Amino acid sequence: MNIINQIDTYISKLINKLISRSIYLSTPLKYITHTSDGKIYLLYTILIPFIIKDIGIEIITFGILAFSIQVPTYLILKNTIKRERPSKHDEIIQIIKPPDKYSFPSGHCASSSLLTLIINLFMPESTLYLIIWMCIICVSRIGLGLHYFSDVIFGLILGYSTFKVSEWIYSIYF
Repeated sequence: MNIINQIDTYISKLINKLISRSIYLSTPLKYITHTSDGKIYLLYTILIPFIIKDIGIEIITFGILAFSIQVPTYLILKNTIKRERPSKHDEIIQIIKPPDKYSFPSGHCASSSLLTLIINLFMPESTLYLIIWMCIICVSRIGLGLHYFSDVIFGLILGYSTFKVSEWIYSIYF
């Protein structure tokens, strides 16, 4: 287990060092990372039906189902595991203030992957753009010193798992 922690810390330090040393990388990432803040999803919920007129309500219905599963799961995990942020240890530079005290799993990565999968289900032509956005969110969370690499990976797994459970429930009840 120690070797896994060492690899996790090494990858996290490497990404953080690369981004924290460059204002040209860290500055845009400070803003882009906020496009996956929890509160912004409320705005997405309001805007999607207006932007995507034909299937916006279906997307929102699926999204409400999925996020109503993901958010409590995320909160239980985060407040049970209580992994400290990497900036508390391991010479990782924290560039922005974290939204909460604990690191594992990354809620931003869980939510961005979940949204990417939801939109892909209804609008597969937009997948490439959303995958790029999701990857930038993931890198930003490590690079800005808020998460370890494993926090991000587990966030992606949480987003995917939530999507699959939601897809199953949606197929039965909707």
